[in-house]
Amino acid sequence: MKTLVTVWKQDLREVLFPEEVCRQLEAVSSVDWVPLGQPYEGQQLEREIHRYDAVITSWGSPKITSSVLAQAGRLRFIGHAAGTLTPYLDPSVFERELVIVNANSALARSTAEFAVTLMLTGSWRVCSYWDSLRDGRWNKNNSGTVPGLYGQSIGIVGLGEVSREVIRLLRGFNPHIRLYSPYCTREEAQELGVTLCSLEEVLRNSQVVSLHDTLTAATRGMLGREQLRLLPDGALLVNTARGPIIEEAALLDELASGRIYAALDVYDIEPLPADHPLPKLPNVMCFPHIGAYSEYWKSQQGAMIVEDLSRFVAGQPLLRQITAERFQRMTLN
Repeated sequence: MKTLVTVWKQDLREVLFPEEVCRQLEAVSSVDWVPLGQPYEGQQLEREIHRYDAVITSWGSPKITSSVLAQAGRLRFIGHAAGTLTPYLDPSVFERELVIVNANSALARSTAEFAVTLMLTGSWRVCSYWDSLRDGRWNKNNSGTVPGLYGQSIGIVGLGEVSREVIRLLRGFNPHIRLYSPYCTREEAQELGVTLCSLEEVLRNSQVVSLHDTLTAATRGMLGREQLRLLPDGALLVNTARGPIIEEAALLDELASGRIYAALDVYDIEPLPADHPLPKLPNVMCFPHIGAYSEYWKSQQGAMIVEDLSRFVAGQPLLRQITAERFQRMTLN
């Protein structure tokens, strides 16, 4: 077994492949590492792929195109130490007898933790009180309240690894969770302890709504003016999925009215332009797409790919295999 690791950014390689993970990788395969600090391009991969049985990719790796695959006579395993595969794999890869795995479960747990953090921060109006105190104002109203998260009606849009973890993390808050997902059965919803609803029911009946769908042709613009108007007054909308799931112009108008709150980690254009109106609104918390930044979970990605490579070499069942069906439902970028 011979493996090529195409992670050329030094800081990323250090995060993904600490010494122990390198030892585990080298115990099951002969390993070549692309040079550090030099962008590794698709043409280089196309020239060199014929020598390898396995390739490990991550952010910044070249795409495995049909041209690359045409030269990959030995290739049997592709491991992506990151999340969505759509920018890195040509769909024709699933026409070949190849094993494909990714480490999305690590990023999902990180994003879920951040989503719940935003729910707590937003429902407790943390930023508003912080700003008040920095401006020298002290709240003397003993009858004042915040919505909080305990016992709330929470809506989840989309069922995947992130939302499953969000549901698990929320259990301690005794919420009533409504879920919208065309891929969830009533039996699975019952096992998760959630109520399966239409999108309209989720929006109309939830004080907190958290988006966890992938960005596809079907979900782009899924929340427009009509849908946003269904949110109750004072509702909190959390988006750690992808910006274009919401129509941005409609969101801006709804937020500018002051009727709802939002906590956003993703946008139509990233990086968010410095003059963008969203961060200037008092009822919005904006963050620079940091949902996957958990040090612990990001550092687990390389280990997850190496674990599945080890299982592949040993002829054992894989833990994170990606099928053509799952690939089609992945976020576009």
